[in-house]
Amino acid sequence: MKKIFVWSLLAMFLLLSQVTFAQDKDIRITKFERNYTSLIASMNPVEDNAGEVCSVLRCYVRGTDYSIEPNLGVLKTEILDGEIRLWIPRGTKRITVRHRGAKPLVGYSLPVKIESKTDYDVDVEMVDIVRETIKVNRNHNVYIGLGYNIMSLSGPSLSIGANVNHHQIELGAVYGLNKTDDLYFYSSQGSVVAGYNYNAIRASLSYGYEIMVSDFFSITPMIGVAYLACMGSNIANTGNNSNYKNANSISGIGAMRFTIAVSNRFKLCLTPEYDYAFYKDDTCKLLSDNDNKMKNWHTGFNLNVGLMIFF
Repeated sequence: MKKIFVWSLLAMFLLLSQVTFAQDKDIRITKFERNYTSLIASMNPVEDNAGEVCSVLRCYVRGTDYSIEPNLGVLKTEILDGEIRLWIPRGTKRITVRHRGAKPLVGYSLPVKIESKTDYDVDVEMVDIVRETIKVNRNHNVYIGLGYNIMSLSGPSLSIGANVNHHQIELGAVYGLNKTDDLYFYSSQGSVVAGYNYNAIRASLSYGYEIMVSDFFSITPMIGVAYLACMGSNIANTGNNSNYKNANSISGIGAMRFTIAVSNRFKLCLTPEYDYAFYKDDTCKLLSDNDNKMKNWHTGFNLNVGLMIFF
């Protein structure tokens, strides 16, 4: 069940990255001016409802499926390769441009006065909103990460890091909310000496190198070390203290972080990692051998989902 959940989460994150790549495009009018040499309106006169000869908007576009709607309506339309010609009444003040693959440009105010029997050139372009507005500002090198760790050690996480020329150094911490099973310790006579369950706090130091796949999507391979402290809480009033209250280990970390920038200062991140304990104190060895949950805290897979805030 846990594997199904993890794979579903990974699939959702990858889908989010694809949706981000294909975010709405923005329609822009980059030129709107009178064409003094074009005579289409004069040579092909079309009268409006008041009997006045219309003007012509010569809208230059790339591709098809554009819809251009002046506020006073259109009397005639011609669609050519790369050009849409609209006969519009004198006094038109606004136009709306739509395309099924883009965010509509609604109520664009015309920068010139529309006269009768006059031609106007209009350049219509469609640009990617994400590529223009979501770029990580490289002046923002310091960040804080807020997230949640799942799988081996479950609980909230906090990280502080710096990213300089794609080189990333990060300090991290996870407070484990999951606990071990109840563990009881016995005297040589067979009576209960103490009973505990354990939770853990993990501190880590890691290095990564950020690989920019696009302006807003990156992959960061990471390596590091983690110190994990297991703390026992009494579960039975046994009357005697025990030296089994604390257990410690040091693990090596290998991770791969996937990030999507959602603004200039914020990134969503997904970080699968594997921890391998290369050092355990005697208490940790004893407890890990008797409780699989604790064993997995030191050596096992983790997955962190979070938000990075750049400053």
